[in-house]
Amino acid sequence: MLTRYLFVARVAARRQWFYRRELFWRSISMILFMVVFIALWKTAYQVSGRSELAGYSLAQVIWYLGMAETVMLSTSRSFVEISEAVKSGSVAYELARPLSYPLLQLARSLGNSAPRFLLNLMVALLVVLLGTGQLVGSVPGLLAFLLTAGLALLLDALFAVLIGLLAFWIEEVMPVYLIYQKLLFSIGGLFLPLEIFPLWLQRAAKWLPFQLIAYTPARAYVAFDVGELVRGVMGQLVYIGVLSGVLWLLWRLVQRRLVVHGG
Repeated sequence: MLTRYLFVARVAARRQWFYRRELFWRSISMILFMVVFIALWKTAYQVSGRSELAGYSLAQVIWYLGMAETVMLSTSRSFVEISEAVKSGSVAYELARPLSYPLLQLARSLGNSAPRFLLNLMVALLVVLLGTGQLVGSVPGLLAFLLTAGLALLLDALFAVLIGLLAFWIEEVMPVYLIYQKLLFSIGGLFLPLEIFPLWLQRAAKWLPFQLIAYTPARAYVAFDVGELVRGVMGQLVYIGVLSGVLWLLWRLVQRRLVVHGG
């Protein structure tokens, strides 16, 4: 059974390469984002007259942003596909397949994310290296980043499918996604490492899953620490398990709703 979902993921990954324009514009957005933030952070450090902020040097902050943005630009948007399928009624064809619909969407999400991630990573490495003139990180840090980034994309894919399944009740799920996205941008640590936040906000954020998607992989690269890596991976695995359970329960509710309404 697992081979079927791996096949779905592989087909989705191959299909992504045919949408070269989308991949191209994602790369352009990465470049524009990093150019702007490199300039902003250089100015911030110059104005403050400090060589470090919350333990991060200028180069480390910029590399952190590059790694965090690599993950964020590779995340899933399967909720759009699910919502449109529910609105049009084409979801009935998907449900007729001998595959679990939520797992099918997860496989597609991960397959779509893989090519984006590889391209975004290459662009980020090039842009940040040119922007800082300094290579930050280590081989263990890069391996830790790849591990935590893979788990982060799985965690995000679970969130995306959960948001998409809400379409069986509210149809338009974009507002829910925008709330989720803003949480990633803020307490998820996309724009700022959590160490820069006030202490009370750091503590609150580290109990929530959002920092496991952006902050954990980026920090693993720029400030590799075995203890932090273990805590981050354990947190990701726990939340993957929790969200998988929530997804299973929500799918059961969706199936009941389909039976009640006759499809």
